[in-house]
This record gives sequence, C-alpha cells and structure tokens, in this order.
Amino acid sequence: MAPAVPVKQMDAIVGVNFLPEPLRTIVAGNLSRLGGSAWLRCAAHEYRMAASGHCHLLFYNKLMPWDHAAGWLLHREAGGYSAHFDGSSYRPVNLTGGLLCAPDEASWRAAREAILMPAG
Repeated sequence: MAPAVPVKQMDAIVGVNFLPEPLRTIVAGNLSRLGGSAWLRCAAHEYRMAASGHCHLLFYNKLMPWDHAAGWLLHREAGGYSAHFDGSSYRPVNLTGGLLCAPDEASWRAAREAILMPAG
C-alpha cells in the first residue's frame, strides 16, 4: 500500500461515468482536492496499482462482483481499508452503494469527506 498522506497529496483512480446526478457533478467538482486523478477503466489493473503502492485511492460506483470481489480482497490483504460510501462493509452481493478504497481508515474518512461532500 502507498503510505498515508494528506488528501491534497493523494493520487486516485476515480471513474465518474457511472455516478448518478447530482453525485457525478459533486465528485467531478471535488477532484481538484486530490493530488491527482485518473481512470484506467480496468478494475483489475487499478486494484493491482493500489495494492502495490502506486496510488492511494480507488473510487467506484458500479460494483459488479467480477470487477471488485477479488480486487477488494487483494487490497484488504495488502493492508488497505475499504467501505461503501456510507461506511458500511463491502460485500460482493451489494451492487450499489459505491466503494472507496484507501491505505487506512483515517485516509478513507478524509478522502470520503473531500470527494463526496458538496463544496461550501
């Protein structure tokens, strides 16, 4: 895992395409709060990047189990912390609720606040 850093230094993988409005606009408007963001459109590669320390955050809304179950486990086994946007535990049977993966719980909370909360 990448070491924990302040939100402004976090590199993130964020896909906004599958977010419903108004959440899509909120998240897109908040990406400047991060150190950098990209979206590779390949969850397997993105989870590998996070587990090997090449990025700090993964942010997903569409949660098909074939895209996330194994990657989430890899991330967790590497020491990362993940939860749905509301803070509940990830379960492969939950196809909604978003998923945010971070180096640790404190980073997850800071990133959630920065990405999901409207400005103001």
